[in-house]
Amino acid sequence: MDRRNKNSKTLFIFLSVLLFLIEAMQAQTKKINISPINKLVGTWRLIEYANVDSATGKWEEPYGKNPKGYFTYTKTGIVNLNISTETPLKISEDSAKNFNINYLTLVNNYSFGYFGTYTVDWEKSIITHHVKGGSVSWYIDTDQPRPFTLKGDTLIIGNNKPRKRVLVRAD
Repeated sequence: MDRRNKNSKTLFIFLSVLLFLIEAMQAQTKKINISPINKLVGTWRLIEYANVDSATGKWEEPYGKNPKGYFTYTKTGIVNLNISTETPLKISEDSAKNFNINYLTLVNNYSFGYFGTYTVDWEKSIITHHVKGGSVSWYIDTDQPRPFTLKGDTLIIGNNKPRKRVLVRAD
């Protein structure tokens, strides 16, 4: 019986030390900021850009079935994104001087981009773009929080209603 108590004590001490080490490693990981953000860092190629039409409930693809664009997230917290329709406007520089287009039509159907910084709330799966400049003037100096899902080399921004941006790792 004495040997059994000794083995139980040894096992208890071993498990206590193991638990302590696991908790210490988790605390150290948080302290030195080793976070999943490294999984997000890089350039992502846009393969789908869709919004739900609030009147019909149907998905719309304002930039076409094959939109073009990239979202870049740096390890220092900078975001840069550019989105374009699959068939961009083909306008020469000379004809652009006399070309008339509604600004909302241009931004909502042909191309837009913005840049700034970003933060991630990993617990809530929210990425927030802190916009500093770009072609969407009403975004400048605002925070644009978006739910996201990261699965391997696929990043989905949006919660599938009312918007969805699907990107694949480009680098």
